[in-house]
Amino acid sequence: MPALTLSLVAEAAAPSALSGFLPIILMIAVFYFLVIRPQSKVEKDRRARLAKLDKGDQVRLNGGILGRVSSVEDQIVMVEIADKVRIKVLRAEIADKWDPPAVTGAVIDKDGTEARS
Repeated sequence: MPALTLSLVAEAAAPSALSGFLPIILMIAVFYFLVIRPQSKVEKDRRARLAKLDKGDQVRLNGGILGRVSSVEDQIVMVEIADKVRIKVLRAEIADKWDPPAVTGAVIDKDGTEARS
């Protein structure tokens, strides 16, 4: 009789294969929904914006250069970075469209707050 109870206890204590992998599967699912999926949506939106590049759009290049699109070919975009200074850039090297901040005329103090007149 003791051998029978020992084997039942051993079977009850043995974890199933699924319970061992369940925490790993849950971590992968959480990582997917919190990191990978939102980032892929952002990248998809960026690619859609770059596909619609048109003459006159302001862009930011991967190197931090700001400019205005002067012409668009298939994979090459002419970007004007200063008066009469144009460079050829691969469309893949354009980071995103750039909207310059609105000028409000507000004066900012040294501590970062808006100065009041």
